[in-house]
Amino acid sequence: MRTNKSIREGKAEKIIELRNKGYSYDQINKETGFSKSSISYHAGAGQKEKAKKRHEKRSEGFKRKVFGFIYPSRKPKKPFIYKTTEIRKKGREFFHGDGRRISTNNMIVKEPKIWQYFGKVFPGITSNTKEGEIQAVNQWTGEKDYYENGEPIMYPYARCKLTNYIFNIKGNNIHVDHADGDRMNNSIENFTFVINWANMAKGECKSYEEVEEKLTKILETIKKYK
Repeated sequence: MRTNKSIREGKAEKIIELRNKGYSYDQINKETGFSKSSISYHAGAGQKEKAKKRHEKRSEGFKRKVFGFIYPSRKPKKPFIYKTTEIRKKGREFFHGDGRRISTNNMIVKEPKIWQYFGKVFPGITSNTKEGEIQAVNQWTGEKDYYENGEPIMYPYARCKLTNYIFNIKGNNIHVDHADGDRMNNSIENFTFVINWANMAKGECKSYEEVEEKLTKILETIKKYK
């Protein structure tokens, strides 16, 4: 299977053309700059079949995992850049998320519905609410929330449900999470704000009890062997 780069460069065509003219592998390498392995792959008898068999062998069982560790196919992730986003977009993320929830992809998320969801954390919030006008409530207790010094936590700040840290919920490091791990359950009761790294640690656990069990096991193991 050819890569897009190979197709753009016309690599196979150039190699075969020069090989048909009687060029050696070394001469093709000097002429084109292509590696000898690429030249062998395209010009050598049976090389494509051999390469396919090697790939299939590497894809078997644990060898695939080891090979994937040594030669990752994914490009390095871009460094995280903090920024804020318009709050309605957060609401739409809860309904549409990664685009895989086909049954909700065409859902029209009306503005009142979005604000009803946000109202779970900021009671009475509307599209006209200004920053600092509404006090956040604790996502566990439903009671008005405060900083350690006794000052009220005001919109757009709220306490992450899983870490107890306080963040600007407009930040792109804050996720709108489905508490029970079911991305199709878009009920208000299932709506939560969680910081990104805690949400990734939670994964798709079906309950907070399951999250507690798994994370406890991880902590016990780290403490035992570190």
